[in-house]
Amino acid sequence: MGRGKKAIQLLGQQLQRYALGVKSNAKNSSEILVKDSQISQSALVHQTRGNAAVAATQVATQTKLQTSAVPAVSTDIYGAISAITEGSKVEEGVFKNMDGHRFEDGRYKEFTNEISSFIPKERQYTDAVRTFAYGTDASFYRLNPKMVVKVHNEAELRRILPIAKKLGVPITFRAAGTSLSGQAITDSVLLKLSHTGKNFRNYEVHGDGSQITVEPGLIGGEVNRILAAHQKKHKLPVQYKIGPDPSSIDSCMIGGIVANNSSGMCCGVSQNTYHTLKDMRIVLVDGTVLDTADPISCQSFMKSHKKLVDGVVGLAIRVQSDKELTALIRRKFAIKCTTGYSLNALVDFPVDNPIEIIKHLMIGSEGTFGFVSRATYNTVPEWPNKASAFIVFPDVRAACKGASVLRNETSVDAVELFDRASLRECEANEDMVRLVPCIKGADPMAAALLIECRGQDPAALEERMVEVQRALVEAGLPFGAKASQPQDITTYPFHHEQKNWKIFWDVRKGLIPIVGAAREPGTSMLIEDVACPVDKLADMMIDLIEMFQRYGYNDASCFGHALEGNLHLVFAQGFRNKEEVQRFSDMMEEMCHIVATKHSGSLKGEHGTGRNVAPFVEMEWGTKAYNLMWELKEMFDPSYVLNPGVVLNRDPDAHIKFLKPSPVASPIVNRCIECGFCESNCPSRDVTLTPRQRITVFREINRLQQISDPTAEEKLRLKEISTKYEYDGQDTCAADGMCQEKCPVKINTGDLIKHIRSEEMSQAPRSSAAAKWLADNFTLVNNNVPRLLNFVHFAHRVLGATPLQMISSWMNQATNHAVPVWNPYLPKGSAPLKVPEPPAVVAVSPALPRKVVYMPSCVTRMMGPSGSDTETASVHEKLMSLFSKAGYEVIIPKSVGSLCCGMMFNSRGFKDAAASKGAELEKELLEASEGGKLPIVVDTSPCLSQVKSQISEPQLRFALYEPVEFIRHFLVDKLEFKKVRDVVAVHVPCSSKKMGIEDAFTKLAGLCANEVVHSGIPCCGMAGDRGMRFPELTGASLQHLNLPKDCKDGYSTSRTCEMSLSNHSGINFRGLVYLVDEATQAKKPNVTAASRS
Repeated sequence: MGRGKKAIQLLGQQLQRYALGVKSNAKNSSEILVKDSQISQSALVHQTRGNAAVAATQVATQTKLQTSAVPAVSTDIYGAISAITEGSKVEEGVFKNMDGHRFEDGRYKEFTNEISSFIPKERQYTDAVRTFAYGTDASFYRLNPKMVVKVHNEAELRRILPIAKKLGVPITFRAAGTSLSGQAITDSVLLKLSHTGKNFRNYEVHGDGSQITVEPGLIGGEVNRILAAHQKKHKLPVQYKIGPDPSSIDSCMIGGIVANNSSGMCCGVSQNTYHTLKDMRIVLVDGTVLDTADPISCQSFMKSHKKLVDGVVGLAIRVQSDKELTALIRRKFAIKCTTGYSLNALVDFPVDNPIEIIKHLMIGSEGTFGFVSRATYNTVPEWPNKASAFIVFPDVRAACKGASVLRNETSVDAVELFDRASLRECEANEDMVRLVPCIKGADPMAAALLIECRGQDPAALEERMVEVQRALVEAGLPFGAKASQPQDITTYPFHHEQKNWKIFWDVRKGLIPIVGAAREPGTSMLIEDVACPVDKLADMMIDLIEMFQRYGYNDASCFGHALEGNLHLVFAQGFRNKEEVQRFSDMMEEMCHIVATKHSGSLKGEHGTGRNVAPFVEMEWGTKAYNLMWELKEMFDPSYVLNPGVVLNRDPDAHIKFLKPSPVASPIVNRCIECGFCESNCPSRDVTLTPRQRITVFREINRLQQISDPTAEEKLRLKEISTKYEYDGQDTCAADGMCQEKCPVKINTGDLIKHIRSEEMSQAPRSSAAAKWLADNFTLVNNNVPRLLNFVHFAHRVLGATPLQMISSWMNQATNHAVPVWNPYLPKGSAPLKVPEPPAVVAVSPALPRKVVYMPSCVTRMMGPSGSDTETASVHEKLMSLFSKAGYEVIIPKSVGSLCCGMMFNSRGFKDAAASKGAELEKELLEASEGGKLPIVVDTSPCLSQVKSQISEPQLRFALYEPVEFIRHFLVDKLEFKKVRDVVAVHVPCSSKKMGIEDAFTKLAGLCANEVVHSGIPCCGMAGDRGMRFPELTGASLQHLNLPKDCKDGYSTSRTCEMSLSNHSGINFRGLVYLVDEATQAKKPNVTAASRS
């Protein structure tokens, strides 16, 4: 199809004439603004918008006449939508190295045969679920890989790549899959290095932390935590971090950070990977390894790959001798730019240092030149003293001028720009309104700057803050959300307290998900990423806002890293028909013209080129530089097997093909933007699917079910996916909701799985009846499980471990995972619960009676310590001891033996049984606590979370506590503590993390031990007894458990989690109340005070 590029370029001069008029008016009006009133600034903005609208409307109108419409769209078997354009014709069975044309002609069979000699079949995935799930990334493109291979080490890659090259099998590398431009997907072979256990996760911190060597499977945020722990352990004066700080830093991996040259809010250009990477280890397409830190490796490479080296040097000589091209490259990389390849490597380094040039060409090459198996960063200081201010301006132009002033005249650390649409979201945030009251009812074109200053010490911080405020005032800028109500800069103070500045930054990080959550069901959330010189930022932003309004993107927001002229454009887009595809195509055309041609900017500031703007690279760079990029690709990958179609693409319509749908599936997950942030919290990520993958496969099942007249192929696909999803999607989901903690739109995928289980159980009357019977006769369960556990413990002592392991494993398989698999840390039966006598010491004040309702969970009533544990008392005995020391009268609910929170039923989908037990428990707690007047302690964190989620009586909600919370609030001042351990480990259960009491765990354990280390495990995967019935779930999660060798004790507040943690760590984990009871004694009464009273 004719895409209108030529039409837009021909009309560019007309648009530029209008732009000149805008700039002239802006300059004159700005001078008046500085000298006189602030009202003129508002008028200027309206005039600017009017001029831009006239120009853009004329361009759009004339372009529409010269651009042929998308004639039709097609949908492939995987649901991907493509515009049918010139060259779209597919010859079935004929392999062409183009998206959608890579058919099996024998090469994939041969590839599989060859790699099977060293990659086991269990790490090769060709089934409908895993290929679809693993093939999904955060972009709005979809290609389904023919095979996914989980690669474990560099040695395997060195063998795979030459085979791929020989057979002409294209391959794509995948780390976290959080990239947004379609660079991590393929319809060929996907090599997955993420979620492969401990592989590709090695690191070494050098010296004081100013350098660190990392492998590509480590998450960026993990690396920073490693550096922080190093500084703390060695008591070093400076804490360091890696330079790149993308908003996805707690989810994206080093592999992607290097491959995309990611940056972020604070790192700007100077601290991105390109400028902070010291060395790397590269695997080239022929399997050769170049280690730039090893002189021998470099010398060998210079000889073995002389042709490549000479080619790179020749290009560098050509570029450096071309003053015009050199100037273009330097200008382009003075701002954020990830469009195309890192051509700055050809001008930044002397031609007699080709290794340095090659090293930097690899950065941002998106897996099209080779694979980076290791990287060494020069880290940057993370200064502890920070302060942030949120300054509002009556219009975009003033805010952008402020950003330019701060960039040129200060040492400010970060400046984020908010447009009016972003401020609307701030208005809905009570904390923001409290800190910045004037944002309510801001002018239509109001904007704001979120400014952060940092300092090595308080004096340095103060100096930077004063510098920022002085520069803004001296620039004569107007302050205030309304031009008619000017404000002084003191209205917007710097906030030093973390609780305040964190509000600002949380809102900034939440802008993308807010748009994503509010979008129409069935649409996708798109994030474009553009940049321009800061002095052009206002003009570009106004043009883009007008463009979005004209195309009907009423939800669009423009915000971003103002210090670098970098904007994120966030909006909802459907791809459900040709009209929606046409609108997207037209908008992309105009956006690229506005950014690249009109404002000399970058079409991708930090998200990488991918497939999204590959057709527009020449528009941005010009033909000469564009051809250089093709020459580089030919040098590094002449066979075009490394991620073809990414960065450079001969198809001018690649950006409107293989668009990913977002089919309506369930209100629980329709808001999912498939960003992948959830994945690192998921215990099943290394064994089956992640939350993102569960959702995307569930969507595909629903899409296939909604097809009115499915083909035989679609029917077969639906059957295969539905069958395999039972295990991959449902059985191995812990459903604990930890995914929600990292989800930007707060989706709990566990709720989806529970809903699916519930629907299935509603169709299984026998199972539902059995669950109802158990719920109604729970006393039998309560009384007999301890006996069964004691019998198993006796059998273990008599028969040994091997027979029990074999028998239980066989029964587990024979009963479809209904029977748990035995492990050596299976607990003995709990001691009988004894109702305590009232304490001898009663409350001093009648107004504050020392009474507590204690609800021992069914788990602690049935499960005691492990047989291998030196402790013999049960959890309830330890808590009773603590209550007694503190002088508390303990009230046990009536009929406690029959009570249960209902979690064991709810997690299996038996909602009626769960609701019945929940209502029964609520009634008893209401009575025992005198209508919620007395505090209630539930000794197992997950059970407390379940109770809180289902109670109907609001007075109970604030009376409920888990043990750590209750001890911190009510017992610490009544007990005397001593430290009884050198080092202890604590594992905070998922439910406690979600309740926000992680710090309380650390502080309470810190009263009892000299050093407290965290397990570092987001979720152990136990999920009640699910980890016993599916032991691969806990095995996958807890393989990452890494406790100090001198740690001999572990503590938590969930008996089943403790069992699993013990099994995988080799040390006994038990309830934290055991440690507190050992470390405390009753506080001696104040004799003087007592005599006076």
